[in-house]
Amino acid sequence: MPEVREKQEVKMGFTEKKFAHLPARESQHKEPPYPKSKNMSTKKEKDMYIDVEDKDPVWLKDKGDHFFTRFDYNAALNAYTKALKEDPEFLMGRLNRASCFIKLRAFVAAVDDCTDIVKQLEGIKKEEYESDRMFYDKIMCRALVKRGASQSWMSSFDEAITDFEKILASDIYCGILGQNQTDALRRDLLTIKTRKESQEIKFQGDALFYSEDYDGALIKYHESLEKDPFNEYAIANIGAIYMMRSDHAKSAEYCTRALEIIETFQ
Repeated sequence: MPEVREKQEVKMGFTEKKFAHLPARESQHKEPPYPKSKNMSTKKEKDMYIDVEDKDPVWLKDKGDHFFTRFDYNAALNAYTKALKEDPEFLMGRLNRASCFIKLRAFVAAVDDCTDIVKQLEGIKKEEYESDRMFYDKIMCRALVKRGASQSWMSSFDEAITDFEKILASDIYCGILGQNQTDALRRDLLTIKTRKESQEIKFQGDALFYSEDYDGALIKYHESLEKDPFNEYAIANIGAIYMMRSDHAKSAEYCTRALEIIETFQ
């Protein structure tokens, strides 16, 4: 027979009750903002026959998430849009809708949604922000990443660089992203800066091209490729110059290179 275990006192900690003579209730505590919608619409008589998943912002967001994970971005976009119609201040719904816009290459709309998020967060009272700082910091960080990415696709390099540098300058945002994503963001920032320099030289070539100085344009396009060998715009324009010179072999070579680069974006 095993020996009887020794007696030992264990202290148990309990949550302090607001009212000592009453059981604790969840309603006595502030509800977290995630994943709940901040502004739930009051029930309207005309909505009494509409299913909750078609009018509750959180349900609609979950429906959008379901479609998004199955790559049905248009259906997800509709669900997120409907959620935002019920609650325009629903940050998670707007952030996820921005992701849909990026997947659908609607970069202007993605930038608009992310900018709305940034404005909402900047307008929150300090006391409210500090009460759930971790949640709001995550939303701000993700919004800046998505906005910067969208701006880079739109060739708005200065704006993209500003957003990415703001993230990388913050230890909080870098901690949210993690080491791998932070390193990837640094590489993306370097790529954007390189493309910006390459495009500036390419624009000089465009000016020469429009003035029919094709030799000068060709030199500038090649200089542009020295900065960024994957600048599909400069490569395609070189192909156009060779086509005008009836050098069809070289034209086909450069146009094929440009198309191969573009196909990697699909």
